[in-house]
Amino acid sequence: MGTLGKKTGPVSFVLGASGITGQALIEELRIGTYAQVGRVVAHLRPDSPRTPDLKLKFDEVGAEVLIAPFETNALQAAFREIAPTHLFILHGTTRQRARAEGMEGDPYQRIDLGLTQVALAACEGMQDLPRVLYLSAQGTGPRAKSPYFRARFDSEEAVRASGLPYTIARAPLIRAENRPDSRPAEHLAGTALSLLTRAMRMVGSSQRAAHLAPIQPHELARGLAHAAFNYTTLSRSLEAEELRDERPIHRASPIPATRRDDPRH
Repeated sequence: MGTLGKKTGPVSFVLGASGITGQALIEELRIGTYAQVGRVVAHLRPDSPRTPDLKLKFDEVGAEVLIAPFETNALQAAFREIAPTHLFILHGTTRQRARAEGMEGDPYQRIDLGLTQVALAACEGMQDLPRVLYLSAQGTGPRAKSPYFRARFDSEEAVRASGLPYTIARAPLIRAENRPDSRPAEHLAGTALSLLTRAMRMVGSSQRAAHLAPIQPHELARGLAHAAFNYTTLSRSLEAEELRDERPIHRASPIPATRRDDPRH
């Protein structure tokens, strides 16, 4: 694992670093507004064809990289060595990707929920428990009908029941032009929502528009970083409007204001 190991100060461990939001978060924590909040370790799977290119990308911005299976034992061993203070859980999948990979069964139960449970189980037995930032989705709730939203809510419940300090971020539709996979339905929905919320702002419904509008990956990354390093977001589920740059508090300096966020001695 190279130079990975225990050091003092905040340590952010990012699961789902290969995704569009994960990549944006790595950049935010290394070269963005939140670059001063300590070490950053990106997790990449050894069986992913994108791992070599992403490792080079993360190396360039000064992030450390752990290439290991997304399995409880592998992550548990890594957590013991690295001692993360903040754990970002950002992974997810789509039915299209699951079919392409030959996955059987409900992909959301296997990936969105299953890997969240793996990550939480890997934290068991840690001397200092990390603060968890779980990326969920707008529309998730106990009455969700969609398999995707149901799996996301079940994941939220697992996070809340884990005994770990947590923040849940219910992001709106993430609109990115440089995704490696084609998502025509998502693109159409993003275009429609952008037009709708632009009209809502014009007639004075800015608050509702902030809740519904799609979000760009780097803006979401800043919102996630702020949420993870702020004491006011502990044990809370944040909605879309609380993750946006337009909130005045996001323009303030980072506030690692809990003892859990301070450097350990």
